[in-house]
Amino acid sequence: MFKPLICTALVLASGFAFAQDAGGDREARRAEWQARAEARFAEADKDRDGRLDRVEVQAYGERMARHFDRIDANRDGELERAEIADARRQAMQGKRHHRMRAMHAYQRGLFKGMDDDGNGAISRAELGDKMPRWAENFAAIDADQDGEISAGELKAHRQAMRAAHRAQREG
Repeated sequence: MFKPLICTALVLASGFAFAQDAGGDREARRAEWQARAEARFAEADKDRDGRLDRVEVQAYGERMARHFDRIDANRDGELERAEIADARRQAMQGKRHHRMRAMHAYQRGLFKGMDDDGNGAISRAELGDKMPRWAENFAAIDADQDGEISAGELKAHRQAMRAAHRAQREG
């Protein structure tokens, strides 16, 4: 029981550390990835018409050939750059969704593990220094100011933080 929890915590912590470290180079990596993708597309596009048919897609990659019909949004038998980009964007959104679900499941497990008295809430004493961010923001998370964080309060706080980050990115 305890070993999987530790392994999960280590995996998530390393992912969070990588995400924080990678922020500065994101645009450079994106430009590099786009250049490589453009070169692969140009190499596969033998007739230079800006689209890939089923035969050309074989040269692009087995995975794309396997999902040709799903990627071909307009059903014209050829893949355009925009269709490939849309398919990639959808795949990335799916991966992001799965990562978020895993993180929330991990936090639910942590929450249960920290609730020593089993009352469905975590007091400052139960929290201790186990989750520094939660401890740091305890007053903000504890919406009803009863000295304990409930699962509902934690969820509402997460949603508020997510909305604030989204607004910050958009504005």
